[in-house]
Amino acid sequence: MAARIIAEAKKRFEAYTTANDTSIIHPSLRIAVFRIAIREGGDKEYEAVKNYFRTTTSTDGREIALLSMGRVQNVQLARDFLDFMFSPAVAVQDIHSAGSSLAQNAKTRGLLWEYIKEHWDSKVFPTLSGNMVVLERFLKCCLNKFASFEVEEDIQKFFEGKDKRGYDRGLGVIVDTITAAAKYKERDAALVREWLSTHGYL
Repeated sequence: MAARIIAEAKKRFEAYTTANDTSIIHPSLRIAVFRIAIREGGDKEYEAVKNYFRTTTSTDGREIALLSMGRVQNVQLARDFLDFMFSPAVAVQDIHSAGSSLAQNAKTRGLLWEYIKEHWDSKVFPTLSGNMVVLERFLKCCLNKFASFEVEEDIQKFFEGKDKRGYDRGLGVIVDTITAAAKYKERDAALVREWLSTHGYL
């Protein structure tokens, strides 16, 4: 991403969150600017978006915040976000948006899966199992970005023996999606890498 675009986004984000100049970011660009600020920033930017989540009156403001906060680049902030998304501050029906944002981030995707396993009995299942549609959607959003036979096997092993009524079909879709992505990666990764290198992307 061009340095000037990042610099402009950070400048507008700063004005938006500290000077309360909401006119400086067009509503259609808010999520892009927030994501850049989170990815390129640190604690300050993360806390600013978290505060925005708590105070916004915009109809889509909370979703934008959750989809942006998942672009964090360090483990400490990712763990804080994971705890935050299962806190009373985030509505149950919105948790999948937070999970989706972490799943799309290569630096936090694995941590998200480890968190789900570690907190399945204490947070994830108790919080989301009141509506199996919500639980299934959350799992799909969190796990369908992997492209690893090892992760696919780990997912199957983790859920083996668990009562999967209500979300078993979703798990089947997840496993099939990961398997297909892993096969594609195994078959074509070298060709894609060569093309990216030839065209100056690597």
